[in-house]
Amino acid sequence: MSMDELDIDFDDILNPEDEYYQQGYKEGQEQSARQQLHEGKQFGYQTGYQRFLIVGYIQQLVDDWERSGAGDKYDNWTQLQMHISLLRDLIGGIKTSNEDDDVAVYESNLKKARNKLRVIVGMTREFWKINTLDKIVEEVGGTLQVSENLDEMW
Repeated sequence: MSMDELDIDFDDILNPEDEYYQQGYKEGQEQSARQQLHEGKQFGYQTGYQRFLIVGYIQQLVDDWERSGAGDKYDNWTQLQMHISLLRDLIGGIKTSNEDDDVAVYESNLKKARNKLRVIVGMTREFWKINTLDKIVEEVGGTLQVSENLDEMW
């Protein structure tokens, strides 16, 4: 066999740096993608937990008012019942998916639910149930660590 028949590119053999560079670059990209996926999941879980912590708290308030709601406890039980029912519908209309439409419904319904909650506690005179609601949610759910500087985010 002659040298012409072998068809060997000696540059590839003598310069393995490019091969190692490409291999390292590919491994770095794969590792970064796995790490970003993991961090994204953690962020998603924390955000979901924080968002639905307040929904669960409001749901429990509704359940408590419906269980204990008797005409002798609250003077205006019929009107109060209507507001509690509307609040239940608002909270029940919130879905747990992360679709754009569902997130918009979440934000809209939660805003309306907070206002309806204020009306109900005004009628029941149980202000203590919501006075520290945001503080409780922050203590239990924590705060998201998001960089305000866009250059530091990446």
